[in-house]
Amino acid sequence: MSCNNIQEISQSLSIQKRNQVTNFQISQVPNLKNIPLSTYPDENNEVQPFYNSEKMLDESKECLEQPETSKYFPYYLGQHHSKISKFFFLQYTTYALELKNQVLDKNFKITDKHLPTLSPEDNLKELILKSENQTSQVKTMTYKTLIRLIFFGELKWITGRCFAIYFIESVSKNGISFIMSFAIVSISQHEYDSAHYYGIILVILNFICLLSRHHAANYSMIFSTKARLSLINLVYIKLIGLNSYSFKQANLGKILNIVSGDINTLEQMFSMIFPSSVVIISMFFACFILWNRFNGIIGLLPVILLFLAYPIQIVIQSFNQETLKQAKINQDQRLKITNQLIEGIRLIKMQAWEKAFSKMILTIRQLEFLSLIKILLRTAIDRLFTQTSYLWASFLYFIILYYGEFNTDMKIAEMISTIQLLNSLKISCVYMVSNGIQALIQIKVTFERIANILNLQNFGMHKIDEFQDEKNKIEKEHSRIELINFSAFWKHSVSDSDKAILKNLNLNFKEGELWAIIGRVGCGKSTLLQTLLCEIPSYKGIMLIDGQIPSQNKVTIGYVEQEPFLFPDTIRNNILFGKKFNKTLYEKVTQVAQLESDFELMKFRDQTEIGERGITLSGGQKARISLARALYQTPDLYLFDDPLSAVDAKVAQNIFTIAIKQFIFEYQITINPNKPKPIVILATHQIQYAIKCDQIAILSQGELIAKGSYEQIKLHLEMINKDLAQQLDKTQNETTNQNILEQQPLTKISKGAKQSENNRTLIVSESDNQSIINFSVYLRYFKNWNFVVFLSVLALEVGYEVLIMLYKRIISLFEYYQEQNETDSTFIILSCLVIGLMICSLIKYFLSLNQVQKTTQNIHKRMLNSITQAPISYFDVNPSGRIINRFSNDLSLCDNSTNQVCLDILEMIGNFMISLITLAILQPYFIFMICFILALNLYQYNFYNKIISQLKEIELIQRSPLFDFIKNSLGGSIQIKINGQQNLFREKFIDLSNKCNLNSLTYIYSTRSFCFNIDFIGFIASSAGLFIFLNLNYNDVAIFSQGLLLLTIYNDGLSFGLKQLINFATQMSSYNRMFQIIDIESEAPQIQEEDSKLTNFPESGDIKFNNVQMRYRQNSDLILKGLTFEIKSGQKIGCVGRTGAGKSSILQAIFRMNEIEDYEESKIEISGINIKQLGLQKLRSSLGIIPQSPFLFTGSLRSNLDPFNQYDDQDIWQALTVSGLEGYTKSFSNGLLTDISDINSLFSVGQKQLICLARILLQKKKIIVLDEATANLDMKTDDFIQDTLKQQLKDCTLITIAHRLNTIADYDKVMVIENGNVIEFDEPFNLLAQSYNSINIDKQTHFSKLVLNTGQSNSQAIFDIAKNKQNRIQK
Repeated sequence: MSCNNIQEISQSLSIQKRNQVTNFQISQVPNLKNIPLSTYPDENNEVQPFYNSEKMLDESKECLEQPETSKYFPYYLGQHHSKISKFFFLQYTTYALELKNQVLDKNFKITDKHLPTLSPEDNLKELILKSENQTSQVKTMTYKTLIRLIFFGELKWITGRCFAIYFIESVSKNGISFIMSFAIVSISQHEYDSAHYYGIILVILNFICLLSRHHAANYSMIFSTKARLSLINLVYIKLIGLNSYSFKQANLGKILNIVSGDINTLEQMFSMIFPSSVVIISMFFACFILWNRFNGIIGLLPVILLFLAYPIQIVIQSFNQETLKQAKINQDQRLKITNQLIEGIRLIKMQAWEKAFSKMILTIRQLEFLSLIKILLRTAIDRLFTQTSYLWASFLYFIILYYGEFNTDMKIAEMISTIQLLNSLKISCVYMVSNGIQALIQIKVTFERIANILNLQNFGMHKIDEFQDEKNKIEKEHSRIELINFSAFWKHSVSDSDKAILKNLNLNFKEGELWAIIGRVGCGKSTLLQTLLCEIPSYKGIMLIDGQIPSQNKVTIGYVEQEPFLFPDTIRNNILFGKKFNKTLYEKVTQVAQLESDFELMKFRDQTEIGERGITLSGGQKARISLARALYQTPDLYLFDDPLSAVDAKVAQNIFTIAIKQFIFEYQITINPNKPKPIVILATHQIQYAIKCDQIAILSQGELIAKGSYEQIKLHLEMINKDLAQQLDKTQNETTNQNILEQQPLTKISKGAKQSENNRTLIVSESDNQSIINFSVYLRYFKNWNFVVFLSVLALEVGYEVLIMLYKRIISLFEYYQEQNETDSTFIILSCLVIGLMICSLIKYFLSLNQVQKTTQNIHKRMLNSITQAPISYFDVNPSGRIINRFSNDLSLCDNSTNQVCLDILEMIGNFMISLITLAILQPYFIFMICFILALNLYQYNFYNKIISQLKEIELIQRSPLFDFIKNSLGGSIQIKINGQQNLFREKFIDLSNKCNLNSLTYIYSTRSFCFNIDFIGFIASSAGLFIFLNLNYNDVAIFSQGLLLLTIYNDGLSFGLKQLINFATQMSSYNRMFQIIDIESEAPQIQEEDSKLTNFPESGDIKFNNVQMRYRQNSDLILKGLTFEIKSGQKIGCVGRTGAGKSSILQAIFRMNEIEDYEESKIEISGINIKQLGLQKLRSSLGIIPQSPFLFTGSLRSNLDPFNQYDDQDIWQALTVSGLEGYTKSFSNGLLTDISDINSLFSVGQKQLICLARILLQKKKIIVLDEATANLDMKTDDFIQDTLKQQLKDCTLITIAHRLNTIADYDKVMVIENGNVIEFDEPFNLLAQSYNSINIDKQTHFSKLVLNTGQSNSQAIFDIAKNKQNRIQK
């Protein structure tokens, strides 16, 4: 087995001996904007997201062919080459030369357009579909099943080729050792003709070895790439088919780590299996040769000695296996928290929790790092014995032969050829067995993790009781959905002690009905909607949809969730969601969803990119886009989870009247006359709309208290909530003529002028951030090393290689020393050389390991510090997956591979150079061949380095969309399922996989071309050198034998060493990407000198804005446009305005999430202090916030309330008592220490918001802001939070951004924001009434218009609250 071949695949994987702890290969993560979901033509979109073969132009559904991007290389590699040229990899070399001439020589950078097309045999679609069919037939997946599926399934022909070609390579390599001894004997006996004959045989065997080695390696890498992508697709297909409950049973961090880390690691592991499989063949031939060479069983001794390394390897691997499992656990946990940090960075910054998160991450990272160090130290010892095994094994064997009197007359031919054979066995057996064992362990561990995912059960709605005659109980009066004695459980296996979430419900939803589901926080409203989505795992009683059990229903559903699922793409793509573009319907939908006015404010209208998770949109805008998506589907059943609470009163009224009542129940019925009338179920806290529904259902603690029309439920409602009943009664008595909007027609709103096409893209393409790695990156990396240590490593490597050459030189002169009776001293010298080179190697390994791991640890710490201090605008334009990738794939690559790559480069190239020097000394004429070798190798390396490194960079970047697509689509699995887009998403994922496959194969082919060409040059040189030595050194057996040995092995590691040198450049790309994180320009300083002087800041809650202007990003439009106002300490301020008016931007300015413009007199003061003089830590930690979407992170309930551990348990329990959560918390067995990692199964949205309230009560800040914090809560809970804040924190300044105007009616002042300006700022009563004696709203103001839009009774209630407040002030 060839040194080069195996070192190329195996040595690189001795990296894995350290049991690399890989992570999310979120590898360079661009975003999903390249994977469109729409099928419409977008003539204005320069980004062209979502390539589809067809796109619908208008409602006539006229198809246009999407023009393909012009390709520089419009055919696949080998398409126009003969079989002979392919035999010598000429198709790959031709492609490389074209890249050099047409791209590199013109100073261009290689990009996607320079790649060839994908050959039909490399298309993964058929492979994936067949593999999926095979997995679907397996009841329980195990790692053995996966092994059969991957190796002997659809890829079996590649597997067979690899085994066969590696067998040929093994036979030819062993034949070289066999013939070498005859050549040396012929020279020693002066049989020159025979020597030349054997020389020709050696050349032929070398040539066969060369070709078989590279073809086998090529096939093994093709197999590895296809197997990796097949596994990723199998995992994705499994996950995309799971419902939300089943998905929660798996650890998201673990899933992402498997997909991006473990499976990518398998790519290297697979390539190790094939050369390992022919170990037995190599051993058989070696033993046969040695048996014949030394006349008996004693010839087997060197093989036995060589394999003494095996017990060391087995012990090391067994320890490493356990350490690896722990390292992966720590890694999963670290990445999970890092993911939470990145995705929740805005709220984390607002609450000044950066240090708390950094501490958690660094603590886990330290545990991971210690595990990694253990693995690497053991692997260094393993590498030491493996690398030097052929030297100490040959040395011990020669001693035993001589002093055991088995062979007292040792011949150079026997000794040299034995060393060569042992060197070959070192790689083909010792190295391969070591890496093979490691690969099998890694494959077993990873396959078991993958099997666990593939074995995840999709727990559909499971009926756990027997209820007979179900179909006879269904009502026939157009009833579509029937619940009878229905109880729901959030568990698949239900015991008698498990409590139902929904209890004994009896509901009947008929076609054409509009239902309102109301009740307090945690009553089960969202759970009822999940039930109708068939996402509940278990139930009792009857649930029938169109007379069918839930799993068999065919009802189409439109769902608007509380936290909308949005892709990082254009608004239009998010609305269409894979449906064909119908121009008329689309314009109707955007109009009724109240999006046209938002489009008018957006430069690119519905072509505006919205960023990851809709981060660039307000909560109301996200809710309305989600609503538009549901409306565009025109389904049978609409499920609305309180979308009206996310928008202001006027927009909410418009949505309810125009979108729900008119569009759904009039327009949709008109365009679909043959379909049943739709059903709308609205879970809401907006009571004024509940009364306008056909039916109302009231839930309390999962039970149905009442249902029916308002008159039917009124008495029941009064028993539960008297105030609520009174408000409903007033709302019911409103006259229809006051609901003017109900008569408004669905008129078309003008789109306005055509927008510019420039600067539409929000997310920065990752390739735009990439730069060609130059010397400065290497210099920056090695600056982290100790200079003395760096020189020491180089010196130790030189010493190591010199000692090896001296060892071989003395062996070649052994017959001379025997003649001089200096055998004993010769063995002493040899023993000193062996011990010395092992000591040099060991010290070199430890020094290198120490410096590399210190560097990566330091870089991680600096990256974490940098990302926590990065401005929020950085996260707006960089997807979270891309950022996390720096902490996962890039860091893991550097953790696990840098030390190995550095040592490989040092040892392989060092050995090559020392061998050349030795050959030049032995035969000066060989200098001509040395010049030939170096000239051609340097020429090739010069351009192949750029080609391979840039192709690898493209390949890594292309892996990112796979991870990002998985992450985003899993987050929207419910929307994907109910919209019937699973097949579309699977096809898109296969398309992405094919792109990734093309990138990977192009990189593999270019690498193979480079390695083959390097080895072919070496083959020519060694062949010529062989005959130079045959003809010029035939009189000196010592020189000939040593020269022949060096010629046989000198080039074995060169191509691998040069490839590792290129890989090091690729690793420098990873370091450079991490350096880019470190170099992010940080936001303002966390700590300022002024902070220490203001120990009691803020002494008061005074807030003053003076000509404040702010924009979110440089060169973007102003969001705040000269705000000037003043808030006195202790005042309660309500901030209102239309969605997108700039209300939340005021909070961004107060917290300095975005810095205000540096205009004259432009400043914000808190307690008389200009906040720009404060450190961000001081400022933000002095303010309190309850956000619109409650933020809770992995950990205990206690750590979420008190992340810095500043309060005792008594204080925390007091805060929970006041916030109304004490009893619920005590119901958990662990109380405050309850793990809330699976937060959604423990707390409702309202309860999560109460946790945020408890956090505020605990901290007792003097300034508190509520960012629409109660929008998704019922009025009673809203009132509870407001009353609690007013009672417990009387003296605090409270700023509330509110859409629910009842909340702020008794505030001290109301601030009305419009288009980034304060247009009104006064007491609520003053904005509603002309005089103190007014009895209803009689003043024309923007605020009064907003109040009137809530309805007559509710607006009067708001007026009364404001007047009562005014009366208290007057008294």
